[in-house]
Amino acid sequence: MIIDSHTHTFPASMAPQVIANLQQKASSVAYTEGTDAALRQSMRVSGIDCSILLPVMTHPKQVTKLNDIAIQKNEAFSDTGLFSLGGMHPDFEDYGKELERIARHGITGIKLHPAYQGTDLDDVRFLRIIEKAAQCHLAIVVHAGWDIGIMHRNFACVAHIQTVLKEISPPKLVLAHMGGWKDWDTVEKELCGENVYFDTSFSLGAYEPPKGVSVPPAQRRMLGKEQFCRIVGKHGFEKILFGSDSPWSDQANSIAQIKACGFGENANESIFHKNAQNVFHINK
Repeated sequence: MIIDSHTHTFPASMAPQVIANLQQKASSVAYTEGTDAALRQSMRVSGIDCSILLPVMTHPKQVTKLNDIAIQKNEAFSDTGLFSLGGMHPDFEDYGKELERIARHGITGIKLHPAYQGTDLDDVRFLRIIEKAAQCHLAIVVHAGWDIGIMHRNFACVAHIQTVLKEISPPKLVLAHMGGWKDWDTVEKELCGENVYFDTSFSLGAYEPPKGVSVPPAQRRMLGKEQFCRIVGKHGFEKILFGSDSPWSDQANSIAQIKACGFGENANESIFHKNAQNVFHINK
């Protein structure tokens, strides 16, 4: 069984424009059309049983609507293999009531994206959301580290994460992109062994920008296999979740990269599905 813990889709009517805008902003390339149907096709080709959708709420007015969509998607989970988390924005006023609502409706986690939400992770608005989400037994997935399209500031650096751990220590905090995109040296030194999960999305291997797009070599550089394996060894494979970041990475290639690390059957089972099942209560 394989669970992809980090994917994104967009409504079919909006996907072409959203994908085009994000590709231009981040000098990145999408490997699918960014729709539910395209993700399901990718899953079939890649042998993935479940993909977890992570909605990103860039404005507080989106919160209730996107959470309603997540609830609706999960009603069809047994047929589609798509399981959506909810989300929250730091400026959404009645965050406590909304988190309680989505938990009652079977949502098992939320996604926070400090860079796209323009707020440092250790801001009091995020801290109170994380504390309440933990009280509701929700996992919290955070875009950690730099964002490829927002390189002027790191809104979720290791120091911010350490504040969250010190003040709240949520039992199910998932740091996307192996603990912090392009902050991996600091992650290895200061976060390995902490009570957090890392997902593998958009981290391992080389990043290739679209043809004709010039991206500085330093921005293209991703985690090398040696350091990736070292971080997994230091942190523990029981706290690593497989993720692709589809449509921004190819699911099949992302699986192959992990398997090529040679972690062994027990570790691979944990990384590819057992850890995600425990964190997100996925039963399929």
